[in-house]
Amino acid sequence: MAYIDIDCNDIKGKEIYEKVIQTSLEDLVLGKAIVKSKMICRQDIPYFIIGILPKSTSKLIRLRDVVTVEETVEENGKVVYKLKIDDETYATELLEKINVIDQPSRFEIITDSKIDSDMIIHDAKEDFVERVLDFMNRVFPEGMRVRKTFRGTSIVMVASEKPIEEHWEKEALNLQKELEQFK
Repeated sequence: MAYIDIDCNDIKGKEIYEKVIQTSLEDLVLGKAIVKSKMICRQDIPYFIIGILPKSTSKLIRLRDVVTVEETVEENGKVVYKLKIDDETYATELLEKINVIDQPSRFEIITDSKIDSDMIIHDAKEDFVERVLDFMNRVFPEGMRVRKTFRGTSIVMVASEKPIEEHWEKEALNLQKELEQFK
């Protein structure tokens, strides 16, 4: 489970947010993918900041991970490939990236697109970032609709019910720097 740090001037609030963070990390299966999570609660103003330092776990899914080239034929000056889908998890994303001439079966595709086994079909990092943002949205109290996100090696979001003030933004950027220097 990730290291969780909560900076809150209300002891009960701190306990509640720690449970909310733990539950949300478990619900989204993020606990093992995060090194540190820090939340700054200023409920009297109100504004909240959450920062996440993820482990570097992003994996690119390439064409070679999804399909096997079964046959290559030259027709009318074009190279046509018969592909066998080995992992249909990413089939939809594959079909968006190539020109499908025919699909004889669920696991076979005929294409005249240039086939590069290093072509990126799916970037798991984007899914991860979406889950982290979902986590942050679950943790923030209702009514905190004005939000600003900062992305780097870490992801930090500040939220309030009123426009984000400059010194909150600076505090969020300082948290980002703190997270990125965490060992």
